Amino acid sequence: MTVEAGSVVDVLAEGRQLLDEARAKGRGQGIKVVVRQPGQKVILLGLPSGGGLPEHEAPGAASLVCLSGEVVLSSGGESWSLQAGTAHVIPQAVHELQATVDSICLLTVCAD
Repeated sequence: MTVEAGSVVDVLAEGRQLLDEARAKGRGQGIKVVVRQPGQKVILLGLPSGGGLPEHEAPGAASLVCLSGEVVLSSGGESWSLQAGTAHVIPQAVHELQATVDSICLLTVCAD
């Protein structure tokens, strides 16, 4: 489900569903775009404990909000622990994300 103008999405409920689906399929993540508009995408991540996103290039200006659980964002020899209710800018470099416990996050990506 992508949110249209004037619509509301329950990101925690959707995130729990993504977690359940990822676990059932033996995957390290469930991913769903929940908001798409000119210049911006908001991506919901359901990350089972030990799962995450392997190293990849930065998609442009982006930020990550941990809604539940705890994740570790790593890049260039540095790492940042994000617990529920915290946010961090995604480094403009190769980075990775790993869930230390079942976690739900929102990734916001801005297009130029």
